[in-house]
Amino acid sequence: MSKYSRELKLIIAKECLGGKSSRKLANEFTISSRQIRYWTSVFAIHGTNAFLPTSHGCNAKTKLQALKLMWTNDWSLTHTSAVLNLSSPGSLSVWLKTYNEAGLRGLECSSLGRPPMKPQPNTPAKPNNEMTLEELKEELAYLRAENAVLKKLEELEQTKRRQIKKKR
Repeated sequence: MSKYSRELKLIIAKECLGGKSSRKLANEFTISSRQIRYWTSVFAIHGTNAFLPTSHGCNAKTKLQALKLMWTNDWSLTHTSAVLNLSSPGSLSVWLKTYNEAGLRGLECSSLGRPPMKPQPNTPAKPNNEMTLEELKEELAYLRAENAVLKKLEELEQTKRRQIKKKR
Protein backbone atom coordinates (compact mmCIF):
# COMPACT_ATOMS: atom_id res chain seq x y z
CA MET A 1 0.00 0.00 0.00
CA SER A 2 1.39 3.33 -1.04
CA LYS A 3 1.55 6.36 1.22
CA TYR A 4 -0.13 8.53 -1.42
CA SER A 5 -3.07 7.52 -3.57
CA ARG A 6 -2.74 7.06 -7.31
CA GLU A 7 -5.28 9.83 -7.89
CA LEU A 8 -3.26 12.33 -5.86
CA LYS A 9 -0.09 11.43 -7.74
CA LEU A 10 -1.87 11.93 -11.08
CA ILE A 11 -3.30 15.31 -10.02
CA ILE A 12 0.07 16.58 -8.78
CA ALA A 13 1.91 15.31 -11.88
CA LYS A 14 -0.63 16.95 -14.20
CA GLU A 15 -0.31 20.25 -12.34
CA CYS A 16 3.47 20.09 -12.55
CA LEU A 17 3.35 19.33 -16.28
CA GLY A 18 0.85 22.18 -16.62
CA GLY A 19 3.49 24.65 -15.55
CA LYS A 20 3.22 24.83 -11.77
CA SER A 21 6.65 24.49 -10.13
CA SER A 22 7.46 21.42 -8.08
CA ARG A 23 8.51 23.64 -5.15
CA LYS A 24 5.12 25.35 -5.00
CA LEU A 25 3.38 21.98 -5.18
CA ALA A 26 5.73 20.64 -2.51
CA ASN A 27 4.75 23.44 -0.14
CA GLU A 28 1.08 23.08 -0.99
CA PHE A 29 0.91 19.30 -0.44
CA THR A 30 3.84 18.93 2.02
CA ILE A 31 5.56 16.42 -0.24
CA SER A 32 9.21 16.70 -1.30
CA SER A 33 9.80 18.42 -4.62
CA ARG A 34 12.05 15.54 -5.68
CA GLN A 35 9.16 13.12 -5.21
CA ILE A 36 6.89 15.40 -7.25
CA ARG A 37 9.45 15.62 -10.06
CA TYR A 38 9.70 11.81 -10.07
CA TRP A 39 5.91 11.46 -10.29
CA THR A 40 5.88 13.99 -13.11
CA SER A 41 8.47 12.04 -15.10
CA VAL A 42 6.57 8.77 -14.57
CA PHE A 43 3.35 10.44 -15.72
CA ALA A 44 5.12 12.01 -18.73
CA ILE A 45 6.35 8.58 -19.81
CA HIS A 46 3.31 6.42 -19.04
CA GLY A 47 0.39 8.84 -19.13
CA THR A 48 -2.79 7.49 -17.57
CA ASN A 49 -1.16 4.07 -17.03
CA ALA A 50 1.27 5.62 -14.54
CA PHE A 51 1.38 4.41 -10.95
CA LEU A 52 -0.36 1.12 -11.67
CA PRO A 53 1.06 -1.93 -9.86
CA THR A 54 3.85 -3.65 -11.80
CA SER A 55 5.39 -7.09 -11.55
CA HIS A 56 9.03 -6.00 -11.80
CA GLY A 57 9.96 -7.09 -8.29
CA CYS A 58 8.75 -10.67 -8.66
CA ASN A 59 11.90 -12.54 -9.48
CA ALA A 60 15.64 -12.17 -9.95
CA LYS A 61 15.42 -12.29 -13.75
CA THR A 62 13.21 -9.23 -14.08
CA LYS A 63 15.29 -7.33 -11.53
CA LEU A 64 18.45 -8.13 -13.49
CA GLN A 65 16.76 -7.06 -16.74
CA ALA A 66 15.91 -3.73 -15.12
CA LEU A 67 19.52 -3.24 -14.04
CA LYS A 68 20.80 -4.21 -17.50
CA LEU A 69 18.38 -1.71 -19.07
CA MET A 70 19.86 0.99 -16.86
CA TRP A 71 23.44 0.00 -17.69
CA THR A 72 23.02 -0.40 -21.47
CA ASN A 73 21.21 2.93 -21.90
CA ASP A 74 23.41 4.70 -19.33
CA TRP A 75 20.32 5.94 -17.50
CA SER A 76 20.12 7.15 -13.92
CA LEU A 77 18.33 5.18 -11.22
CA THR A 78 15.52 7.73 -11.24
CA HIS A 79 14.97 7.69 -14.98
CA THR A 80 15.15 3.89 -15.18
CA SER A 81 12.60 3.47 -12.40
CA ALA A 82 10.36 6.05 -14.09
CA VAL A 83 10.56 4.11 -17.36
CA LEU A 84 9.76 0.87 -15.53
CA ASN A 85 6.90 2.57 -13.62
CA LEU A 86 8.34 1.54 -10.24
CA SER A 87 6.88 3.05 -7.09
CA SER A 88 10.16 4.80 -6.27
CA PRO A 89 13.80 4.87 -7.39
CA GLY A 90 14.71 3.40 -4.02
CA SER A 91 13.68 -0.11 -4.99
CA LEU A 92 16.00 -0.08 -8.01
CA SER A 93 18.76 1.27 -5.78
CA VAL A 94 18.28 -1.63 -3.38
CA TRP A 95 18.38 -4.11 -6.27
CA LEU A 96 21.65 -2.58 -7.50
CA LYS A 97 23.21 -2.73 -4.03
CA THR A 98 22.21 -6.34 -3.44
CA TYR A 99 23.39 -7.33 -6.93
CA ASN A 100 26.79 -5.72 -6.26
CA GLU A 101 27.06 -7.49 -2.90
CA ALA A 102 25.63 -10.94 -3.64
CA GLY A 103 25.20 -11.21 -7.41
CA LEU A 104 22.16 -12.78 -9.05
CA ARG A 105 21.46 -14.91 -5.98
CA GLY A 106 20.98 -11.72 -3.92
CA LEU A 107 18.19 -10.57 -6.25
CA GLU A 108 16.06 -13.62 -5.54
CA CYS A 109 12.98 -12.87 -3.46
CA SER A 110 13.29 -13.73 0.17
CA SER A 111 10.27 -14.49 2.28
CA LEU A 112 8.84 -11.46 4.03
CA GLY A 113 8.12 -11.23 7.71
CA ARG A 114 9.34 -13.29 10.56
CA PRO A 115 10.42 -16.87 10.03
CA PRO A 116 8.02 -19.44 11.45
CA MET A 117 8.70 -20.76 14.93
CA LYS A 118 10.55 -24.01 15.12
CA PRO A 119 8.38 -26.73 16.61
CA GLN A 120 9.37 -27.74 20.13
CA PRO A 121 10.69 -31.26 20.31
CA ASN A 122 7.92 -33.35 21.75
CA THR A 123 9.71 -35.96 23.83
CA PRO A 124 7.30 -38.30 25.55
CA ALA A 125 7.69 -38.35 29.33
CA LYS A 126 9.09 -41.54 30.70
CA PRO A 127 7.27 -43.26 33.51
CA ASN A 128 8.97 -42.69 36.89
CA ASN A 129 10.07 -46.30 37.23
CA GLU A 130 12.05 -46.08 33.93
CA MET A 131 13.90 -42.84 34.81
CA THR A 132 17.46 -42.88 36.04
CA LEU A 133 18.40 -41.36 39.36
CA GLU A 134 19.95 -38.33 37.63
CA GLU A 135 16.82 -37.70 35.56
CA LEU A 136 14.66 -37.92 38.66
CA LYS A 137 16.92 -35.44 40.49
CA GLU A 138 16.77 -33.02 37.52
CA GLU A 139 12.99 -33.23 37.40
CA LEU A 140 12.74 -32.69 41.15
CA ALA A 141 14.97 -29.61 40.95
CA TYR A 142 12.92 -28.23 38.06
CA LEU A 143 9.63 -28.80 39.89
CA ARG A 144 10.96 -27.18 43.07
CA ALA A 145 12.09 -24.11 41.09
CA GLU A 146 8.74 -23.92 39.33
CA ASN A 147 6.93 -24.18 42.66
CA ALA A 148 9.09 -21.41 44.17
CA VAL A 149 8.35 -19.10 41.23
CA LEU A 150 4.62 -19.70 41.53
CA LYS A 151 4.71 -19.04 45.30
CA LYS A 152 6.63 -15.80 44.77
CA LEU A 153 4.15 -14.70 42.08
CA GLU A 154 1.22 -15.36 44.41
CA GLU A 155 2.97 -13.46 47.19
CA LEU A 156 3.52 -10.45 44.87
CA GLU A 157 -0.14 -10.47 43.84
CA GLN A 158 -1.27 -10.54 47.47
CA THR A 159 1.06 -7.63 48.29
CA LYS A 160 -0.37 -5.67 45.39
CA ARG A 161 -3.95 -6.36 46.56
CA ARG A 162 -3.08 -5.17 50.07
CA GLN A 163 -1.62 -1.92 48.68
CA ILE A 164 -4.76 -1.31 46.63
CA LYS A 165 -6.95 -1.87 49.72
CA LYS A 166 -4.84 0.57 51.74
CA LYS A 167 -5.24 3.28 49.09
CA ARG A 168 -9.04 3.00 49.26
